[in-house]
Amino acid sequence: MEELAHHILDIARNSVEAGATRLEITVEEDTQSGVLRFVVGDNGPGMPEHVRRRMLDPFFTTKSGKKVGLGLPLLQMAVQRCGGHLEVSSAPGQGTTVVATFPYYCWDRPPLGDIPRTVVGLLAGSDQVDLCYRHVYNGQVFELDTVEIRLRLRGIPLQTPEVLLWLRQHLAESINNLCGGGEDGQDRLARRAG
Repeated sequence: MEELAHHILDIARNSVEAGATRLEITVEEDTQSGVLRFVVGDNGPGMPEHVRRRMLDPFFTTKSGKKVGLGLPLLQMAVQRCGGHLEVSSAPGQGTTVVATFPYYCWDRPPLGDIPRTVVGLLAGSDQVDLCYRHVYNGQVFELDTVEIRLRLRGIPLQTPEVLLWLRQHLAESINNLCGGGEDGQDRLARRAG
């Protein structure tokens, strides 16, 4: 996968397919300490011990009809290539949390990618899922929670094209403003997206 956003999307889709109804995605960029971290957590069924033991094996999957499960193994390779750290915690009935930490300034780190497209893609394909997205940039926080948005929409589905377009624009503008804003911020956002 060429972008970290693709890894985030893969993990989140796996959560939804496993039965999660709530996702929490956090992207933390700390340019001062040189760390980029993302966290994807869910309220799904969690993984039993035999699955947890094999989750990084590319020739193991719990999905019927598939012979390989490359998502987490590819993420582990990307993390190791940079000297980062991958942690997966899961227990039956307690959901799953994936934390990937990268050196911010490592040449081998994949770019963050198009987070607004990733979030909107998740919402477009998952009408029963609520999602809280947090972006932290040098201590400043932007947060979007679909529970609040659904209340404001008063019954209009999140999957309505106009709502999805607004969400994508709102996310892009908010992340851009958080990460520096202005033309310089636009350049920075484009570089981070790859």
